[in-house]
Amino acid sequence: MNILLIGHEGYLGRSLFAYLSRTHHVIGWDKKEDLFQLSGSILARENIEILINFSVIADVQNRNFEIDTPTDLVNVTGARHIARILKGSQIGWFQFSTREVLSPIYSPEDVVKTDNGYRPKLLVNEDAPYAPRNRYGKSKIIAEFISESHPFSNVIRLSTPYNDNYHPSGGLILQLVKPVVESRPATLTRGGEQFRDPLHTDDLARLMLQLYERKVFGEKIHAGGGERNFISLKEIVQLADPQVKIVQAEGGDYGFAYDIGKARELAGWEPQVLVREKIPLIAKNIRAQLDRQ
Repeated sequence: MNILLIGHEGYLGRSLFAYLSRTHHVIGWDKKEDLFQLSGSILARENIEILINFSVIADVQNRNFEIDTPTDLVNVTGARHIARILKGSQIGWFQFSTREVLSPIYSPEDVVKTDNGYRPKLLVNEDAPYAPRNRYGKSKIIAEFISESHPFSNVIRLSTPYNDNYHPSGGLILQLVKPVVESRPATLTRGGEQFRDPLHTDDLARLMLQLYERKVFGEKIHAGGGERNFISLKEIVQLADPQVKIVQAEGGDYGFAYDIGKARELAGWEPQVLVREKIPLIAKNIRAQLDRQ
């Protein structure tokens, strides 16, 4: 299968590119290629069957959406450009989104305290209402609606995606483990009691392929690591180093985890990678990278 991956040089994009390239022909498209130079004629010439849009500006600091900012250009105008060049084609489009399109879900009444941290009483499904609190989330809602103009699209919302490798712009797991590898204390809000449901990029790639193979389109799908991957932030740093010192900081949420029932039903998909088995490898890879610097 011929796949075009926009954002293949990013933290998640690199690992997706590597996984998909094992069994498919994957073309990477990133900043140097310029999203706005991508055209319908290029897609036709390369016989592209799936387009994956991983280009993103994640501005969570600004609350208000503003036109003509990098967030608007990449997240919104970029999605509009993709919709235009896909018009009239049957190319499958996976538009990636974020939990930031939703409001904070969990209150103290929605979690259970365990020795390992909080665990959820409920999970977040696709019926949760839009309630973004930052520019990133607002821009991604607009992109979700733009993608609806292509009948062969799906929106996949991510929460805590990760992979094995070090990358300067790495996500939450990498940000938590790196200070521990550097023998620094882990500063965590709520002492790291809050939970997440990390999803490995290998499992994410399998989800996309299974949705495409089953010709599932026009859906919004929550993609998390499932119940076996519920884990608190303090567990993550303790797996990297059981002797880590945790410094409690003010603020913080109680956790977040997706209901992945829809993905299971529509794609026949189940996450296979266990984050607890991956954290020691992630720590090892970070250490190796630091040693090379």
